[in-house]
Amino acid sequence: MNFLRGFTANLLLVDEATFLGDDETVFYSVLFPMLQTTDGTLIASSTPWGKDSAFYKFTQDPAFKVHRVTIDAVIEAGLVKRDFVREMERLTPRERFRREYLAEFVEDELAYFPQNLITQCIDSELAPITDDWTRQVKAPAGRYFLGVDLGKKVDYSVIAIARWDGKEAYAELVGLVSFPLETPYATVIGMVKLICDKLHHVEKVLVDQTGVGEYILEDMKAAGIRSVIEGIMLTVTSKQEILGHMKQLMQTQTLSLYYDPDLIAQINVERYELTKTGQIQFSHPDRTHDDQLWSLALAAYATRTPDTSFMGIGYGVPKNY
Repeated sequence: MNFLRGFTANLLLVDEATFLGDDETVFYSVLFPMLQTTDGTLIASSTPWGKDSAFYKFTQDPAFKVHRVTIDAVIEAGLVKRDFVREMERLTPRERFRREYLAEFVEDELAYFPQNLITQCIDSELAPITDDWTRQVKAPAGRYFLGVDLGKKVDYSVIAIARWDGKEAYAELVGLVSFPLETPYATVIGMVKLICDKLHHVEKVLVDQTGVGEYILEDMKAAGIRSVIEGIMLTVTSKQEILGHMKQLMQTQTLSLYYDPDLIAQINVERYELTKTGQIQFSHPDRTHDDQLWSLALAAYATRTPDTSFMGIGYGVPKNY
């Protein structure tokens, strides 16, 4: 953003301001100085998300004029019907409905990945490599890792693609492929092969084989996927290690995500509970999914090396325990 220094503006519009990387530096050191000489206007808008942000501070500062637009105003304008909103309230997790429809700053206290932690990992300049793997793909150099979370009737199958430059323990999400319910595993395997062929250097494919057995791994190998293919059973212990590793990467800011509201919601909705045995039990509320989260966590876990792995079941326990 340094290239903006020295420019002036009469009006600046900043959308999804909560998710702006390094937001305080951008607002106070870049954008506000651009408006000083013109006595210009800043309009910042966003879905409420996290209270440790410049946008939230704006909403609490009497020097700012705050407009809070809820779903009631949308209904009154005739853009949606109230029956639709009632259905969304029934289907949407309570905290997400309050954020996206009532414009409230709320968060589930049992969220394993707090909103502020997620926000600091979002890179506004990062984008998926492609939205169509059947086309020619221009992939940046680096080592690639895939996480595959398999589902069918209740859960979705999702493939996450992470890139690691190989020099530092730094990974970035560069793709996410979700499949409709009832998608045959053969279709998912075919997409894994297509992605591996397009990227040329996929070092490892880590697959959740819980409930599907080893035959999925054998089918992947038989399909001609040349990458290392590993399966993992998602038990209480392994879930804790996998999500703990992802949380470690996020806390050290060595995992970057592009902005995807559904993925972000799935990461934030994951809840934890400390059992009497000292382990963490993970869950997600009814009417929600965490398939994208687990595919991302598997891809991040696949990047680990002896230097970036950790030992000990208790890693990743939130500080208040």
